[in-house]
Amino acid sequence: MSQHIKNIVFILLIVSLVFTIKARAQSDSIPENYFTILQQNINQLSDLYFSNDSDFYPGRLESEQVADFSEKYNSFHFSVFPEVLDKSQDFYQFFVSLSENDKKRLVQIFSFYENVFEEELRKKNLPIELKYLPPALSALNKYAVSNYRRAGIWQLTHFQSLLNGGEVNRLVDERLNVSLSTKLATRQIKENLEIFGNPELAVLAFLSGNTAIKNAVYLSGKNANITEIFKQLPKGVSEQIAAFQAISVFLSTNRFIPDLTTLGQFKSYDTVLVYRQTHFNQIAKVIGIPAKQIKNLNPQYKFSIVSENSAGKKLILPHGKGDDFVVWNDSINNVFDSVDFQLITQKIEYPPAPNRQYLGEPVKDLVIEGKTKIKYRLKTGDVLGIIAEIYDVRVADLKYWNNIVNERRIQAGQMIDIFVPDDQVEYYTTLENQSRSDIGNENSGVTFQNTTSKIYEQFDMTRKIEHTVKSGESPFIIAQKYDGVTPELILEWNNIDDPRRIQIGQKLIIYPQK
Repeated sequence: MSQHIKNIVFILLIVSLVFTIKARAQSDSIPENYFTILQQNINQLSDLYFSNDSDFYPGRLESEQVADFSEKYNSFHFSVFPEVLDKSQDFYQFFVSLSENDKKRLVQIFSFYENVFEEELRKKNLPIELKYLPPALSALNKYAVSNYRRAGIWQLTHFQSLLNGGEVNRLVDERLNVSLSTKLATRQIKENLEIFGNPELAVLAFLSGNTAIKNAVYLSGKNANITEIFKQLPKGVSEQIAAFQAISVFLSTNRFIPDLTTLGQFKSYDTVLVYRQTHFNQIAKVIGIPAKQIKNLNPQYKFSIVSENSAGKKLILPHGKGDDFVVWNDSINNVFDSVDFQLITQKIEYPPAPNRQYLGEPVKDLVIEGKTKIKYRLKTGDVLGIIAEIYDVRVADLKYWNNIVNERRIQAGQMIDIFVPDDQVEYYTTLENQSRSDIGNENSGVTFQNTTSKIYEQFDMTRKIEHTVKSGESPFIIAQKYDGVTPELILEWNNIDDPRRIQIGQKLIIYPQK
């Protein structure tokens, strides 16, 4: 190769490298997938009940021109981080550039739920501006689920929900209910505020996990300000804050004015209690409410089933239908179609006796229609109940598939078989690679150093009692029994990283403060 050709090749490589670096620098400002996720969530808003019904929550959109975005930006509670300002302007342009239908739908739904957000924030004495956080995280799509299994409009983790008294299992996910998830989210932010003593750190902890904030405080130094701490957090947090600031400006200058003449009939609902396993189709057939409407009002029931385990649970119905439900309750129970409950029907038979096989030997040649067998390696601290919940199966299934007679005999390192739906094999396989320390702290990229947060220095550790866990008790319920105690403190004091591992009869150390 001649020197001339070598020079040309070298120049082309340099040009290619420059363009690559430039492209990466541009893409690092805000990953396209965040915009894509927001757009997808907004697109899915059209599937919500009131978005399809022109008579539901009628009104008009009024918009105000923003002359100076920075001035509007500064008017909100959060600090102005220089690293975020440019991103915020990009997000703002994204929102104002939405189609008129998407823009109206987003603002309409925010207006519909705004009072719900404000009411809970006032109860917890939290900044009202935090009502703009859900649209920044999920575009108010209550069915939104992230790659880290965050769900609902507040994008709560499984850990955050359980820690604050929420129910999340195969059939019920209270994160999908706007009212319930708002209670859970504000409760978590309030507890973060008590721990860190600063509303901004409380929100950042909600987004990235308390461990990430403790790390950031440690790495930034004892007297670091919010901006210095913010720089230590994962990149995804800056995008969320930028979206939060942008949509704060957008929703304060684009308002939905409801038609007050017809508003009343859409703001009133009936609440009934369900005591038997019921499918929404049964209610729809008897009292004439579309099953989709019942689903929209009760999204926490993921498969439109109120199971036997949820007996006595509340169900929201349109105004005037509560009496019909009570009057026709027997008819509803009698309109039973087994097809509606195939999802939770046991499809395999258990062996009549353990001695049909060698103890511990996997069930031979087991094939389940529509299911694929995957392998899971047990970790230290694993119990079948947690594994069953993560993989959406029953404990009895795990025992049968692996011929486990005594679950206390399972050991770390042992491989077990789990059958998952054919179309979800990739998703469940990836769960094996997720560290348990990531639960509730998906965005954290560092490990907590051995430091003590200032909040713990003020606690009186001289009063020590032992609490025996009773049936139905979660850290949230236990914390309510003692003055000055929070669910997170219970976990800290007992070195528990997952509240789902707490078992009936377990003794927990509690330090009441009065």
